Amino acid sequence: MVSACPKCGRNMPDDSVYCPYCGYGVKPSARTSQVSAAGTLLLVAAVTSFVFWVLSLRALAQIYSWYPTGVAGGWLLYDQVLTVFSFTGFLFGLLSGLLSLARRNYRVTMLFAVLCTISGAGAWTTSMIIPYAKWWYSLLYYFLPDFATALIGVVLIYPRKPEFKQ
Repeated sequence: MVSACPKCGRNMPDDSVYCPYCGYGVKPSARTSQVSAAGTLLLVAAVTSFVFWVLSLRALAQIYSWYPTGVAGGWLLYDQVLTVFSFTGFLFGLLSGLLSLARRNYRVTMLFAVLCTISGAGAWTTSMIIPYAKWWYSLLYYFLPDFATALIGVVLIYPRKPEFKQ
């Protein structure tokens, strides 16, 4: 027996889980929990990036009251870089997480998820080159919540293109 795909209208076998022409998931079993888990991980990365963004804005506002002028000038660059990476990580993580959970526009979701991952990598790298940086601090506070969660989200979404509405 043959039925029509609800998205592209082409004929396909009744037992198809995905349309062979457009990749649309026609059965409820086509939706996996991996895309939802990825969306949740990207939202976790967005929340942690938001926390780091707020903390880095606070640090920028108070840096000259914490350190002497010469020392504050050196730390100012690191805080500015962390502020930019944290804000972009928040923005891209939030957008990709919401798009992933809604299963909308695979390409844009992947683009934002990759940009969130790059932002997390930038924040992690910056946290490792800050004066007096400790590797465990960078691993615990930047690598795991910002970079690793976003990277796992990208890996989970990548093979699931047919689950997304274009």
